[in-house]
Amino acid sequence: MNSNPSMETIFSEDGPLTILPGYEFRPQQRAMAAAIGRALENRKHLVVEAPTGIGKSIAYLVPAILYAKAEGRKAIVSTHTKNLQEQLLRKDVPIVRSLLDEPFRAVAFKGRRNYLCTTRLARALKQQKRLFDSGEYDQLRRIDEWSRTTPEGDLDDLPFAPTGSVWQQVSSEKGACSPTICEPTCFFQQARIRARHADLVIMNHALFFTLFALKESEESLVFENDFVIFDEAHTLEQVAGTGIGKTLSRSQVLFALHRLYNPSTKKGLLARQKMKARKELIAGATEAVGSFFDAVAQVVRNAGGRAQTLRVRTPGLVADSVTDVLRAVQRAVEDCSSIDSMKKEKDELAAANRLLWEAEVLIREFLEQSDPRATYWVELSPGRSGNLMLRTAPSSIAESVGASLFREGTSVIMTSGTLSVAHSLEYFQNRLGAGSAETLILDSPFDFQQQMRLQLVRDIPPPTDSGYEAQLPEELFRAIMQTKGRALVLFTNTRLMNQMADLLRDRIGDEGLTLFVQDGTVNRHHLLEKFRNDISSVLFGLDSFWMGVDVPGEALGHVILTRLPFAVPDHPLMEARMEMIAQRGGNSFMEYTLPEAILKFKQGVGRLIRSRADRGVVTILDSRIVSKRYGSLFLESLPPSGREILLGDGSTVDLTADYS
Repeated sequence: MNSNPSMETIFSEDGPLTILPGYEFRPQQRAMAAAIGRALENRKHLVVEAPTGIGKSIAYLVPAILYAKAEGRKAIVSTHTKNLQEQLLRKDVPIVRSLLDEPFRAVAFKGRRNYLCTTRLARALKQQKRLFDSGEYDQLRRIDEWSRTTPEGDLDDLPFAPTGSVWQQVSSEKGACSPTICEPTCFFQQARIRARHADLVIMNHALFFTLFALKESEESLVFENDFVIFDEAHTLEQVAGTGIGKTLSRSQVLFALHRLYNPSTKKGLLARQKMKARKELIAGATEAVGSFFDAVAQVVRNAGGRAQTLRVRTPGLVADSVTDVLRAVQRAVEDCSSIDSMKKEKDELAAANRLLWEAEVLIREFLEQSDPRATYWVELSPGRSGNLMLRTAPSSIAESVGASLFREGTSVIMTSGTLSVAHSLEYFQNRLGAGSAETLILDSPFDFQQQMRLQLVRDIPPPTDSGYEAQLPEELFRAIMQTKGRALVLFTNTRLMNQMADLLRDRIGDEGLTLFVQDGTVNRHHLLEKFRNDISSVLFGLDSFWMGVDVPGEALGHVILTRLPFAVPDHPLMEARMEMIAQRGGNSFMEYTLPEAILKFKQGVGRLIRSRADRGVVTILDSRIVSKRYGSLFLESLPPSGREILLGDGSTVDLTADYS
């Protein structure tokens, strides 16, 4: 008999949550949990904007577990970041366990490439002389030692970073790692069994949409009877396109060939002397692949400019000089499987051949452009690596995913702190094809009138004006000194950020402040830790610092936005989506560019107030928020707070009454 307390009891003012350290009753959390409970019971879809401080993780985990246990259904929680996956499993799930009397099974699940396959490891150890050089074998030996103590075989737990060529030989791979091939000790097969039998599975968006695309195959872990909760749902459109789309790189194809035989190292599954003809065939295919991708790269360079991305609008970008060669290699490998001396390598040969088959199909599809609903483009890696990717993705997620994801008879719950535009969730719903979903926009638990002041700088040229960059250093320095550092400065352009850092570094240092810059010399996590630990510092950050950054307390008292975050429409998917709007007679700026900028703007401003104790200032160094008609839409997207215009002489005009 189910003896769990009711939702009303759990989220009541004197309920069991009150025993948690620092807990405060939040009516928004109770409202969110109740709405999710109703949506699950009625098998409806729901979109919830839940601002920071509500406690949304507990608000969706409790009704999800109660419903999953009562109905015998699996709850899938999908997040954007590994950090939130870990937080849910390590911090939030134990809290939910303490609230419920009935036990439940919760697991985190990752893509198969994250897991060690002990069957493939055993094969690699036996074939080490043919597959690895001495340095690679040392890595293989260390992985073998680790495999004897690791509980889950997760790459993130490996105490060193193996090279891709080694890990790809021992990680789980379709065809070479399956229930019929592997021993029960295989870490991926164990993880899949745990996920199949769990009440709650926590994964990331990219994996969800990869599995969703495979939902009719045995690879899928997304069943018809499951329901899903998307946290950090503001990233769904971007990630869904990647998960459902297709990517093929030069390095992927070369790895598949070199796994069979690498002409440079003389290593590979077919490295034996008696395989001379096949080795020559693979060497020729390696050369053909290099020539094909070189031809594609030359087309990108010939397009002019410094762009590393080229949208491909018509079939036949280059001549197909490679698919017949790849098919010939596949036939040769298939013949090898019948040779007695190669039977032990049958599974590995089949897996390698599958990669070649996929490469052949993707190249042919890319050159033919057979799907009118897709966008095709080429990405050329910067620097000396020379890697190049052929990419395909659905132009419209609403059309490609919406109908099958938001189907009847189940529930899809979507939540994030920033989903609404002009107090409506319609834009978000339309982008995903979630028009049938119910909606809920919750108030923030924070008192922004008391906690935040918004400063708008009027007397600076707009960013499109040549005078903007000349005046920006002084405006930045004045803003930074207003709070004596403790400032996160958000940029939308790498060149401008580095230019401002060079101009201001000495002046900031002379004031006793430390300047941290996201220039690639220190990884994002360590840069953020340095900023958190130094209350006399300033951090200049780019795109990844506009969202997902949490710096509560004294270290952050000022967020400075150098410009409104309008995206430059130079990415092929963005171009395609804007073209679709224009083709039906719409206004792409008002219907796409502006709403996207408002959502990112809200994310950036949201970095400041992360707890009830936080106080601070947000400064907008883009005069368009005052001078342009659309500027009011940005301001209306924020909660009411103290607001003022900062004039060129340092005086201010209070706007609080106009926006309260």
